[in-house]
Amino acid sequence: MVVQVPSTSAAAPPRRRGRPRAADIDERVLEAARVIEREVGYHATTIEAIAERAGVARTAIYRRWPNKGLLLYEAMIGPEGQRAPVPDTGDVRADLMTVIHANASGLRAQSSRGLIAALSAEALQDERLAVLLRERFFGPRADAIAARVATAVARRELRTTIDPAMVPVLITGSLQYLWLVRGSTLDTADLERVVDAVIGPHTVRRRG
Repeated sequence: MVVQVPSTSAAAPPRRRGRPRAADIDERVLEAARVIEREVGYHATTIEAIAERAGVARTAIYRRWPNKGLLLYEAMIGPEGQRAPVPDTGDVRADLMTVIHANASGLRAQSSRGLIAALSAEALQDERLAVLLRERFFGPRADAIAARVATAVARRELRTTIDPAMVPVLITGSLQYLWLVRGSTLDTADLERVVDAVIGPHTVRRRG
């Protein structure tokens, strides 16, 4: 009598237990943060509530985001604005228009305005938050914009009279001024005026 032993290769592998993947944790936490912030606002949102909604430990959140402000900035604004790549199409004006449209999107959205105001106020009181925002979001974004302008200078699209490091300062600061002081809706016409004011005097005019 021959006894046939079932093939182990055909058997389903045992389900692995343990921690969820890091990428899965990030996605769950960011989504939970977005949902809760929209429900109750910046000030009422807590790391504890986000951890419970995402189904993760608070320590898992703090390993990735040292404080609530940094987490909510990344959840609500980071991917669309500060993390959007700075394009290089060979046309520096068009590329800066893409950048300024991305930056303006956060100020246009009603859901983001309260968050930006709350974060700005908190960063003025919390130097650690201000430093983290600069290091993780604002600094790298500004450096990327300045590098794109420096490339335009090297290609002789722009004259050497321009200061690449000042371009992200002028573009970002102009948006906040237009929104807060002038009550602008940050439409395309206003954004074009900003870009042209910043790079226009330094643009190399090509002869036809």
